[in-house]
Amino acid sequence: MGFVYLKAAFEGKGEIIAWIERELEGLPVNGVARRWRQEIYLETPFDLSGEKTSVVERGSVAFWPPGRALCFFYGYSQPYSPVIKLGSIVGSPDLLSSIEEGLEVHLATYVDYGKEGELARALRESGFKSASHSWEEEEKVGVLVEGVDSRVGVEVDVNEDGYYSQTQSLTFFDNSPPTMAFFKTLAGELAPTGIRLDVNEEGYIILSCFSQSFDELVRDLKRLLSAYVYAERAMVTFYSVRRPV
Repeated sequence: MGFVYLKAAFEGKGEIIAWIERELEGLPVNGVARRWRQEIYLETPFDLSGEKTSVVERGSVAFWPPGRALCFFYGYSQPYSPVIKLGSIVGSPDLLSSIEEGLEVHLATYVDYGKEGELARALRESGFKSASHSWEEEEKVGVLVEGVDSRVGVEVDVNEDGYYSQTQSLTFFDNSPPTMAFFKTLAGELAPTGIRLDVNEEGYIILSCFSQSFDELVRDLKRLLSAYVYAERAMVTFYSVRRPV
């Protein structure tokens, strides 16, 4: 069984790249984006079989046999009925939260391009799942950083003086006392590592860092995963901060 990096291009928004644990025959495919809770899906001509499950992780990509649909799970909601797991989104699944019902989608095999593609190729050679893509007219490198029973999606911006990385979101920064306590305490704990507790443009808490060289980026991506797992556990266990909805 092979694998493929799959590009899903959403009209007017950009591209999401997925790592699929099998080859898909019949690409390219055109479809229309549909929503189910925190899931984006589209009907396809695929006819796939395999073990089914009713539980998926955030960032999972799966196939829903009744509708012959390819499904992208960007949040914490679960599938309507059992699906066949295929792989994972490469990068932050949060990007899909802005996809509107009815957008045209073009599925094709992913191909590296530009300086971002060169970085993605180098990161793959270093053991990461990585691909270049555009989103809202910005070129990015999506990375899926994996550990033992853990993973985090990261988006990397390539600059002249280095690389800016930010993770998928942890929770919304709502200015409540538990959130403030969590943020101030954890930010202080992480500061010596070079990993920052940060807030993105949409007001969600993320982790970010700036790496001045490729070697630093490889090191920092691994640190981002460790810090994300630690932050998530601290958030859930000690502060009872609600997760994104």
